[in-house]
Amino acid sequence: MSQDDLAALKARVQELEDRNAILDTLMRYGSALDYGDVDRLVDCFTEDTVRETRRPDGTVNRWEGGAGTREFATTHSHAPDKYHKHLVLNSLVELHGDTANVESYMFRFDASDGERSFVWGMGRYLDTMRRDPDGRWRIMRRVTYIEDEWPGRSRPATGLVSAEPAASPK
Repeated sequence: MSQDDLAALKARVQELEDRNAILDTLMRYGSALDYGDVDRLVDCFTEDTVRETRRPDGTVNRWEGGAGTREFATTHSHAPDKYHKHLVLNSLVELHGDTANVESYMFRFDASDGERSFVWGMGRYLDTMRRDPDGRWRIMRRVTYIEDEWPGRSRPATGLVSAEPAASPK
C-alpha cells in the first residue's frame, strides 16, 4: 500500500469516526433531556454555545453559553414528572475538518393520561458542531425549528392532510 493510499484510508476512517461521534452526541442529547441528566446534557454543548428555539407563532427562545444550557436543562420537563422522548432522525452531516453542519428531523412524543402517546411537536435541528480539544464533538450553535405542518396534533398517522406542500424555513 502506497503512502497516498494509506493517507486516503486514514482520512476515510477519520470521516466515519467523526460522523459516528456526531450522531452519538445527538442521541446523547435526547436521552439526557428526557431523563433529566443535566450534566450529560450540558456536555453535549460547547461552553460558548448559542441555542435558539423558533416556534410557529414567532416566539424565539435563546440560551447562551454553559450557564444558558444548564438553565435550559434544569427547567425542561423530564421523567419521572413527565415522560417524553426526543427523537433525532435523518441527520445530514457535512464535515469541514473540526467543524460540521448537521441538519436533523426532530420529533417529541409525549405520554398521555390515556393509553396512547402523541406527537407533541416535530421540527428540525440545524446544528453547527465542533470537535473540542478533548476530541469530543459538541454542538456550538443550534437552531430548533418547531414546525406546525399539520392542522391538529392528534390526527391519525395515515391519510392525506393536504395536497399543498408546507413551507419550511431555510
